[in-house]
Amino acid sequence: MFSTPFRDSRVIAANRNIIAAVVLACPAGLGAAPALAQGRAGGVEELPILVVTPFRGPAGLDRSGSAITVVDRQQIEAWGTKSLADVLRGTPGLDITENGGPGSLSNVTLRGSNPGQTLILIDGIRAGDSSNIDGSFDFATLSAQDVERIEVLRGPQSALYGSDAMGGVVNIITRKGAAKPQTILTLEGGSFGTISSSLSTRGSTEKLSYAFSIQGLHTDGFSRYGYRIGRITSQFANRLERDKTDKAGASGRIAYTLTPGTEVEVGFRTYSSAFRFDNPGAFFLASKDTRLNKGHQNVSLGFVRASHVMLDGKLQNSLKLSASQTNRFNRLEQSCFDAVFNSFDCEVRFKSQRMAVEYQGDLKLGRFGTFIFGARSEREQASGSEKWIVPLSPVMPTFKGNQTTNSIFALHRMDFGRLGLSLGGRVDTVEGKEPFPTWRATVTYSIAETGTKLRVSAGTGAKAPTLFQRFSIYGTPGLQAEENLSIEAGVDQKFWNGRGTVSLTAFGYYNVGRANIKGVEASAAIVVVPETWRLRAAYTYLHAVDSVTSLQLLRRPKHKGFVSLVYSGIPKIQIEGRVTFIGSRIDIANDFPYARVRMAPFAKLDGRISYKVSEKVSVFARIENATNARYQEIRDYGVAGRSLYAGARIVW
Repeated sequence: MFSTPFRDSRVIAANRNIIAAVVLACPAGLGAAPALAQGRAGGVEELPILVVTPFRGPAGLDRSGSAITVVDRQQIEAWGTKSLADVLRGTPGLDITENGGPGSLSNVTLRGSNPGQTLILIDGIRAGDSSNIDGSFDFATLSAQDVERIEVLRGPQSALYGSDAMGGVVNIITRKGAAKPQTILTLEGGSFGTISSSLSTRGSTEKLSYAFSIQGLHTDGFSRYGYRIGRITSQFANRLERDKTDKAGASGRIAYTLTPGTEVEVGFRTYSSAFRFDNPGAFFLASKDTRLNKGHQNVSLGFVRASHVMLDGKLQNSLKLSASQTNRFNRLEQSCFDAVFNSFDCEVRFKSQRMAVEYQGDLKLGRFGTFIFGARSEREQASGSEKWIVPLSPVMPTFKGNQTTNSIFALHRMDFGRLGLSLGGRVDTVEGKEPFPTWRATVTYSIAETGTKLRVSAGTGAKAPTLFQRFSIYGTPGLQAEENLSIEAGVDQKFWNGRGTVSLTAFGYYNVGRANIKGVEASAAIVVVPETWRLRAAYTYLHAVDSVTSLQLLRRPKHKGFVSLVYSGIPKIQIEGRVTFIGSRIDIANDFPYARVRMAPFAKLDGRISYKVSEKVSVFARIENATNARYQEIRDYGVAGRSLYAGARIVW
């Protein structure tokens, strides 16, 4: 029986030289579209786009039977100085919620799924937190400064990537070494006392490539609870406190070619954030805007990968060892309780670790396509503890658990002229549990004469229970994996002599007695005037209701859209304006009787301008929420009003 993956939750890379040449590689808010470049005679010619997520290795975007959005480096540099989540806003089918500005808990979900049912990969490393209730990943910790591109693959992908990929996969691909040594310094400052900076360097020799970066951000912020919400601020005699955030990060990748066809690569990244936060769910009003709550989070990931090509290039082998660790600390006001429900200030700590080994083989079969196969073994550990802030209070463990997941997978893809087929399957076994198999099939049919691609896909997704769900005092050790089934169909159409592309996808998720999820995703990318005007737009309709109660699922807007217009008609200057629209949605009030409330729709206008002073220096400025719109993403959590930022980028 299928159980819904959509219950509300409260709480590698492609060829760099090709991507660098892409003028329009479908930034945030768009379905992936062909890259467009200006030809000698003023026409538009296509540049190939490679993606790695749909087939676990480089392949042409036009061969993918799934809905996918590619966020390129240009868009990341334009909008990603504060948060990686900001870069993804407007992507079809993707929702982002922040609990009160930079540094707060930031969740990303796809197609109405829960945060823990969207798989986040960083250079192929699973980035979830097993000590969390749903195992979700907090985007607030990440920096965007070392990210080369992001691929957002929608629809269940467990047949390729295993547990958690029920709604889809967000694959974050970091920068690698460049042919020419390069160092980049970026500085930015602006509203709310915000200062951000990053320094990166990369290069390569005949056999060695390297890339390193460091990043930092400080913001004085604003009150996460109630900021610019008149219903709340009118109840306080004093101004709400500011909740500040400090973030830092470092990363590195080194690859060395031992012999032709044999390479070893090592990579690491570590991110740290310290922040203050509020408690809108507190019983007393004064405790909602608490001055005492604070937290700290560290995320570290690393990998070693060896690859070797055999059989005259027909078989590529890859063996990867990876590890990740997340440490979370929160200091909470009156949030821990004894047996008779007396409350205490307390400190809570959580620790999550993953270690994995994975083999993948890519076998080229000539006219019979490519066969991809592999196996993976992953060990997870998680623990939690709390300590009351009273004299002689001991540290009290709250839970501890571990589990091993063993997996095998295979994917066969073939091209027969206009027709492309793929069929994949996977079996995951969590120790002591029944195996859960998953599968996915895609079909594409391309008509080059008309620039049309038709695609259909179907597959299943699954999510194994987290260690918190199994071993905490609220857990069930025998809990089995959740599963879902999805079917989708879409069309990608080029027009206007290749200057424009539109994509349309209809999808539905099928679950027994739990949820009814279906929707439509549309996107467009148009070069309106070559070298002058570019238009990008996206729209998502989502119908997400509880199959038993027929009530709309929480925090899932039915309608949302995005429009961006870029002007580059003046030499060395680029100007972009974008509007994001989010329709009404349902949330839960933070006060008794905790009733369902409808959140008002909103539209937000953002703009940016950049000027290339020289080949080595560029300056830029942004305005966010230019109309000073008042809105809430989550009930009672504040969002920024009109904000201004400016900075410079220096390359040498």
